[in-house]
Amino acid sequence: MRRKPVIGATLALIIILQGIILVACGNPTAGRPPVITSEAGGLSDAASKPASTATVGSTDTPEPTPTPEATTTPSPTPLPTETPTPTPTPEPMTLAVPADWKDQVVEALARADDALPPGYRWTVAAADDPAAELAAGNAQAALLPGEEGIIVREEPLVFTVPFTTNWESLSPADADAILAEGHSLVRVIPWSAMTPDNKALRVDGRHPTDPDYPYREAWSLTAAPGKKDAVAALAPALTAMLAPLPTIRLAAVGDLNIARTQAEIITTTGDLAYPLSLVAPVFAAADYTIGNLETALGDVGEPAAKRYTFRSPPEAAQSLAIGGVDLVSLANNHALDYGPEALLQGIDLLHEAGVATVGGGADDAAAHAPYIADINGLKVAFLGYVHVPVEAITHFDTQSWTAAAGTPGLAWADPERIRADVAAVRPLADLVVVQLHSGYEYIEEPSEEQVAAARAAVDAGADLVVGHHAHILQGIHRYNDGVIAYGLGNFLFNIDGPPETAILNVWLDRDGVRQLEVIPAIVQQYGQPRLADFSEAGPILSRVYYLTTILNAANP
Repeated sequence: MRRKPVIGATLALIIILQGIILVACGNPTAGRPPVITSEAGGLSDAASKPASTATVGSTDTPEPTPTPEATTTPSPTPLPTETPTPTPTPEPMTLAVPADWKDQVVEALARADDALPPGYRWTVAAADDPAAELAAGNAQAALLPGEEGIIVREEPLVFTVPFTTNWESLSPADADAILAEGHSLVRVIPWSAMTPDNKALRVDGRHPTDPDYPYREAWSLTAAPGKKDAVAALAPALTAMLAPLPTIRLAAVGDLNIARTQAEIITTTGDLAYPLSLVAPVFAAADYTIGNLETALGDVGEPAAKRYTFRSPPEAAQSLAIGGVDLVSLANNHALDYGPEALLQGIDLLHEAGVATVGGGADDAAAHAPYIADINGLKVAFLGYVHVPVEAITHFDTQSWTAAAGTPGLAWADPERIRADVAAVRPLADLVVVQLHSGYEYIEEPSEEQVAAARAAVDAGADLVVGHHAHILQGIHRYNDGVIAYGLGNFLFNIDGPPETAILNVWLDRDGVRQLEVIPAIVQQYGQPRLADFSEAGPILSRVYYLTTILNAANP
C-alpha cells in the first residue's frame, strides 16, 4: 500500500501553510516568544528555530508541532485580614456616699469624665450608712470620714458662731471639749460651709486657713475586697474634682494719710517703714491689702480753695509699699487738694513703688478703669468711687473734680455708672471689689447716697464693697449676694477724732465672701496705727457688732 507518502505530503503542506500564515501576521506570538519543553526536556527558543525548518516531504511521519503555552505571572497571595479585638465591657462599680455628698460627687465624676480610668462604669449611690453598704457587698467602694482609705478631700474644721457674737477665740482644750460634747452656740462645720453671717473662732490664735491650724476634716475612699486597684485608679480624678475652692485673704483699711507729723518723721529720719510698722505683720499675713489714700502725693501743685488740704511727700509712696499696702483708691475729697498735676504725679510715684491705684486718672476712662490683680490664681477686679456732700463752710463740691474726656479727675459714684462699670468687668474677673468714699463725717448711719451706690455695685455683681469717709467705724451689711462694709474709719491719719479703728480681714473664693474678721486697732498720737490691746478691743468690736445688727435687722 502507498498511503504513507500521501499522508506525509499532506502534513508537509499543512506545515508550509502555517508558516505562511505566521509570516503574514508579522508576529508569531503576542509579546515574548513562548517557552516550550522538548521531549528531551531541554528548553528551546521558538524565535530562533522557525517552523520552516521542519522537513517537508519526508517519508517519515513528522512529529506534531507542540502548541505554544504562554507563561502566566503568579498573583501574590493576599494577606490574611486582621480580626478586630473586641472592646471589653466596662465592669459596673457602685460608689456609696452620704446623701449630702451625692450631688457633689456626681458632678465631680461628670467633670472628670476624660480623666476616669477605663474599664469601669461608676454609679454613685446615696446611703445613710455607706460603710454598711460596702460591708454588705452592695457597693464596691465607699466615701467615708477619716483617713483609713485613700484621702480624696481634706479641709479645715471650723468652730463657728454668729458674726456679731462677742466671742473671738478658743483654747485647744475648749475646742476639744466642744468636739467631744458639743455646744449650744458653737457649730462645728467644714470651712467650705462658712458664710459671712458667721465667723470662725480662732483656736490658740490660729485661723482655720493658717497652715498650722490643728483641726481638719478628711474624707477617704475605701475599697471592697478585690477592688483596691479600681478604687486606686478612681482616687486621683476624684481628689482633683473634690478639692476645696482656693481661698484668698484680703485686708482692708480706711483712710491713709502721710501728711502732717507722719511726713515730718519719714523725711527727717529716713525711716520710711515707720508709719505702718506696728500693723505690717497683719498686712503681711494677708494675700492683698487695700486702703483709701486720703491725700495728694508729691511735691507739685497749689492748694485748692477748700477748708482742709493735704499733700504727702513723694517718699510716702515707698512707705505704703514697705508697709504692705498693695492698692489704694484715689476717689476721695482730698486726691486733688493740690490740683491735677499733683494727682498725676502721685499716680506715677505710687506705680513706681508697686502700689496700684483705682478711682482717679488722666481722664474719665482712666478714672473708671478697673485694676485686675491675680491673687493666688484668682482674678480680682478693683474699682473706686467717691460721693460726698458739699463742704458746709467753703461750699467746695468734690463732684467738680469728676474726670472727663481729656480732663484728669475722679470717678464720681453715680449708681448707674457704677452698675455699668461693674457689669463690664464682671466677666473678666472671678471677684469684684469696690471701694466707696461716701457718707457723712462722724455719722454712724450710712447716707442715702452711700447706700444707693453700694447696693448698685452689689446688684451689678460686686462681691464686696469697702467704705470710708466718715472718719469712724460703721456697720457691715450682708446685702443679697454681697457684703457692704460701710465705713472703716481713719487708719493712718494725724487727725482730731476718735482713735478707734479696725482692719477688716475678708476671706473670699470664687463664690464670693466666705468669712469676715474685724481686727481692732488704735490710731495713736501723731497718726500711727497699732493693734488694740484686750481692754481696747472689746468696745471696738461691740460697737461694730451693734451697728451691724441694726443694719441687717432693718434691711434683711
